[in-house]
Amino acid sequence: MPIWHIGKRREALTGNSEVYKKQIIHFLEKRGFYLKASSDVEATFADCILTRKGENREYWLEAKATMISLGDGSFLSQLGKYLAEYVSRTPKNRFRLIIACYRLSNLGLFKRVFDEFEAPTVKDMLESIVKAVEANEKAILNGANLTDIKQFLEDTTVIEANPAELQTAETKISPIPPVTPSFSDAEYATEVLKKFGDVEPLKDSDWAFLNLFQLSIPSKLCMGKTPYPSAKSIFDEKPNAPFPAFHLENGQIYSFDEMNKNTLLCDFVDLDSCTFTDLEDFVKNESSRHIITLILNRWIKIKCKLKRLKFDSETHSYYHPKKPNDDSPISVGWTPRFKYSVRELTKPMMINGKVNYWVHRAAEIHARRFWDDYYVQIRPRFLFSPDGTYLFEGWRRDELDRAFRKSIYNRNLNRLYDVLFWYRYVFPEANKRGNLGIESFLKDKREEPIKILEQVRVKTDYKPNIEIEEEVEQFDKIELTNVKPKTLDDFV
Repeated sequence: MPIWHIGKRREALTGNSEVYKKQIIHFLEKRGFYLKASSDVEATFADCILTRKGENREYWLEAKATMISLGDGSFLSQLGKYLAEYVSRTPKNRFRLIIACYRLSNLGLFKRVFDEFEAPTVKDMLESIVKAVEANEKAILNGANLTDIKQFLEDTTVIEANPAELQTAETKISPIPPVTPSFSDAEYATEVLKKFGDVEPLKDSDWAFLNLFQLSIPSKLCMGKTPYPSAKSIFDEKPNAPFPAFHLENGQIYSFDEMNKNTLLCDFVDLDSCTFTDLEDFVKNESSRHIITLILNRWIKIKCKLKRLKFDSETHSYYHPKKPNDDSPISVGWTPRFKYSVRELTKPMMINGKVNYWVHRAAEIHARRFWDDYYVQIRPRFLFSPDGTYLFEGWRRDELDRAFRKSIYNRNLNRLYDVLFWYRYVFPEANKRGNLGIESFLKDKREEPIKILEQVRVKTDYKPNIEIEEEVEQFDKIELTNVKPKTLDDFV
């Protein structure tokens, strides 16, 4: 964790917290950060949430227009809430914390905790945090993994600067350009293959299938002014209406569907203001490019909702909850290659005739931009719940996830079949041969402007290190192991 000292260390100044927050955000934007959400609009836990191009993790900002101290019970309580939230998430869904303040009380103590990770000092701070937090956070922290706590300290950045120092610093730096991956086809293929397990070199380059599926989208984007403040306000007015995919931002509605008097959006947009723009010109503006991805993700969410899939905001995954008042497993028939098979989506795991927990086959399904085109990316995973509906969080979820997998499953073709399954299940229009024994997702026969195409394949010099080819469709074929993580009690 770095501690940034901007300017000289002097006595703390006074000022308005909201003004200071805006100054910090402006400074971070010059460093390549982008504002994603703010507490004064979306009521976020942090003062605001930022992101950086080319990175998947969020940055949570806590801005304090004052001096902060690790001996202040109020600050420790707030820090404890961030820590409890952090350790409750899976590693890839954890945020990075940025704490900005006018001054640090006892700089040496901050360095020993956040820079040097000095064990006795960290222990004392954790004991103070556990005493300062409420019962809910206390329970989470007492069951926390020591490795996760150390990672939280490493993922926290402290900025020490008053407004005048920030303004001076801005004149001395130029904006850092966004960091974006520049993989070639072969390089990206290798990165994807590594996600499935070990890879080994080939004698000659060969084709590899990725977990990407190209999208066909219109060359024109429709936009129009709206008096509605958010998409939620539109959905609340017509909660069951089958709206087309759209995005609302800065008083404008954007959609690939034409907005006229015959569409569902006609009641929410000023039709006289509706215009079309060339997509190619629209995406040249970096600040506008994200709008296309948001529309495509809304389209994916509509598809998943029609399949009665539920979205989990913690893991950013879709899964199938159990049916109301029905504890039977949920299965779907499909044909991976040639042989018809049945894949379990949701199932209760029993011990001595009683339900221990439920396991859900899930997937992260998101729109991504690569090589100046748009794709659907599918990342399969497992989720777990005590009742078949509401998921476990924190250490319990991570413990089951580690215990449920076996190395042979991750390294054979089952992971690739998982990708193909979700592609056919969520987007059945892509399966022209009708291999899936499931109902059509369309309620009407209108032509959709967005279409999903075939799975992407590229030339690569590597292949998955596969020794056994087997199709694991039922959960009871996946070996379980018991993994008990270390707890905070082992350290404090």
